[in-house]
Amino acid sequence: MDSALLVALASSAGLGLGALGAWLTSRRSASGRIGTSEAGVLWQQSQAMYAALTADRDRAAGQRDKLIEAQSSQVGPALAAITEALRVITDHLARIEDRLG
Repeated sequence: MDSALLVALASSAGLGLGALGAWLTSRRSASGRIGTSEAGVLWQQSQAMYAALTADRDRAAGQRDKLIEAQSSQVGPALAAITEALRVITDHLARIEDRLG
């Protein structure tokens, strides 16, 4: 056999094996598997985690709103009572000052 023919056959075989390897690699990466897990399983798990985190966020927002409402219903009357007490103290001090002065 001619050496040029052997080189041509070897080159063709090398190109064919390279193309086959590239095809197998691309087929494997597009097969729907990530690592050792199915992509669908990972997607379901991520959606479940998203739903759980969303529910936790909504629950925390509800608790925050209830706390703000409870605080405002308690703080408002307390501030009104303090204001009234300061008014009464001021009136008493004014009377005392009038008697002493």
